[in-house]
Amino acid sequence: MKPVTFLVALTTVAVVLSAVSANPYGGWQPIKNIHSHRVQEIARFAVGMHNMENNFKHPLRLTSIRRGLFQVVDGVNYRLDVTVAGGNGGSMYRTEVHERLGALELMFFTPIYKELN
Repeated sequence: MKPVTFLVALTTVAVVLSAVSANPYGGWQPIKNIHSHRVQEIARFAVGMHNMENNFKHPLRLTSIRRGLFQVVDGVNYRLDVTVAGGNGGSMYRTEVHERLGALELMFFTPIYKELN
């Protein structure tokens, strides 16, 4: 493992664990700062992977993060409710990204509702 990757992974786990109170493992906890650079990066990753999985037909663009939760497991799960533009109009999606040792994996990207326009 590259030293930089290890440092990023270690820092991410340390930040997440510092935000957890009573039950650090297994329970979903709110992300205190959904506007942080790292959370924004994870949301952009999820939207990008969704676009790639759909062969960039009607690509989406992240506009905001509405809500965020994290769960410490074998790594960290991030569950984000995101608002996107593009596709067939504005939409909200729930996505989950698993991070382990600095590597991200998209678990799901599911529409919550679609705005009428």
